[in-house]
Amino acid sequence: MTPISISEKLMYNTVRLETLTGSCGTGFFFNFRFDDTIVPTIITNKHVVDNNPDSHMKFFLHLGDDSGNDIGENFRVTYAAHWYFHPTHDICFTFVNPVFEEVKKRTGKNVIFCANDENLIYNKKQLEELTALEDVVMVGYPTGLWDQLHNYPIFRKGLTATHPGYDFNQKSVGLVDIACFPGSSGSPIYILDENGYTDKRGNTYLGAKRFIFLGILYAGPTITVNGEVSVVDIPTTNKVISQSRVMVNLGYYIKSYEILEFKPIIKEIMSS
Repeated sequence: MTPISISEKLMYNTVRLETLTGSCGTGFFFNFRFDDTIVPTIITNKHVVDNNPDSHMKFFLHLGDDSGNDIGENFRVTYAAHWYFHPTHDICFTFVNPVFEEVKKRTGKNVIFCANDENLIYNKKQLEELTALEDVVMVGYPTGLWDQLHNYPIFRKGLTATHPGYDFNQKSVGLVDIACFPGSSGSPIYILDENGYTDKRGNTYLGAKRFIFLGILYAGPTITVNGEVSVVDIPTTNKVISQSRVMVNLGYYIKSYEILEFKPIIKEIMSS
């Protein structure tokens, strides 16, 4: 496949991260920019890597030709990564360019991927210009499920459950109405309109495209049979939390602008 539409490009945006113990979650590619230098990374939740900054991860990468076309081959990687943790939120990143270089060295082929960048991130003022009820798309690997033949992720659709411009009980946290399952942790959440949209003031943009990186899924509320509600991390393995406790198809996400807290860390590493 040669991805053309935004949604097709998102098929190359994520990786199914699997720990050496067999638990899995979702990671996604993100490019940090420093003037003319681009630093590619993989971002996920801290709990996906077992809260271990030196967690080894297994994942597959798409291979392509020199023109950037997917040739239908995948390369399995076991990466002795070092993960850099966010100071307050359940997100972390690792540098991925060393992996790309090693894959190129071993296979003679390029890695095909689609990375988010800082242009897709809305600041707090921009988020307030959105409406309370926006369509959202989440990309990842619920219950660890993915298209094993092609190494493609699963798309889920939902709605913002609270206004994106305002925090939900915690700093830089929002809520979406979408089904969340083990393996969804670390999934990127987007507002994606490929064929027009209407803004909060009623202005309609026929045929216009809108693509906003809203945030990263990290947890969800559960409910017991007697009605008690609590918030738990989205697990990375299919294990029973409690026989009387179930997910309620809501997800907590960390707003994407928190990723920018990683820039000083990367800049310091680059300078040293």
